[in-house]
Amino acid sequence: MTSLRALRRAAGPVAASLLLTVPLIDAAPAQAAPAVKYRLSSIDAGVAEGAELAVDTSRRKIFVSDGDDYNHKDPKTGQVGPNPHLLTPAVSVIDADSRKVLREIDYSGLPLTQLPVYGGVASVPMQQVPVGIALDTTHGRVVTTNAHNNAATVVSMNAAKATDRDMVKSSKSLAHTMGVTVDGPAGRAYIAVHDENAVAVIDTATRREVARIGGIFKPSLLDVDPARHRLYVGNADTKAKKNNFVAVVDTRTNTVIKKIPTKSNSRPTVDRATGKVYAGSFDTGEVAVIDPDSLTVIDTIETGSTPVKIAVDSARQLAYTANLFKKSISIIDLNTDTVLATVPTKSSMHTVAVDEKTGRVYATEFQSSKLTVLSVTRS
Repeated sequence: MTSLRALRRAAGPVAASLLLTVPLIDAAPAQAAPAVKYRLSSIDAGVAEGAELAVDTSRRKIFVSDGDDYNHKDPKTGQVGPNPHLLTPAVSVIDADSRKVLREIDYSGLPLTQLPVYGGVASVPMQQVPVGIALDTTHGRVVTTNAHNNAATVVSMNAAKATDRDMVKSSKSLAHTMGVTVDGPAGRAYIAVHDENAVAVIDTATRREVARIGGIFKPSLLDVDPARHRLYVGNADTKAKKNNFVAVVDTRTNTVIKKIPTKSNSRPTVDRATGKVYAGSFDTGEVAVIDPDSLTVIDTIETGSTPVKIAVDSARQLAYTANLFKKSISIIDLNTDTVLATVPTKSSMHTVAVDEKTGRVYATEFQSSKLTVLSVTRS
């Protein structure tokens, strides 16, 4: 397994300016001390191309999906072009304390999916490439969506290799599975099936679809609030950009109870401490703050960035956005709903997750085998 890379640290804005006092003349205005101090480093992700990641705080493990596929994406525009090469699909497992790669869960032996190309005239066999990832920490399972393969997988955290029986079984189409979230105590995973305008509800023990929530146009990323029996689903109307909302689902009945208008391509994340929802628009950079009681947008946060996903640190009331095309991570104060700092990064950030025990933040680097590590303290 690849060894831990040498840490590369970039100095943050840690020093406050001094206030000078001169008799008989106006004193020079004091510069405010920075709201946060931060430190950046980079570690080995244990995969060819880190896609999404998730932290199991109690087990002290980080799980990273390998999104490497037969395409290459332009880091500036996101345009996709063919790049045929050998794939080694896997999920890496990293120790959250030592930050060393421990092992991988091998996905290479899973059945191939025939995918249409050239307008559906021909098809090519495609390996099961895990992209979206969520953890059932109650039962020790890793759930991945294989977006390029119209499939999904539920595998034990302790597995060395994913097998056929780990594939999600459904009598319905799983065309373009995107985001996934898990209600661990209920043993349910929720998977956005983008091309079917629906969310599939999966029993993580049996790997079977047990329900389908329809009427959600082009669902993308989503998050669950188990305490309030709520599921929040963002949508990606990437073409017309006219049908933009966060759908609210009652998980007891699997019905949509409201669609909250938002900016285009918004992706929701729940603050489990307050129930507030933070929906970041990848297209505009605006983060909508949604009240869990009124189910309305009560505030907006302008990041001026391209947030792929938001990670919430409920214990410290901080949130972080991975800004793909801006090469940065935004730090948001959830007490005031303001951006405390925008941290420049050497690479483009793909997705972000936070270890709430330590407050340490991890972000996959776009088309890279490394993770960016951000350590933050309030001044």
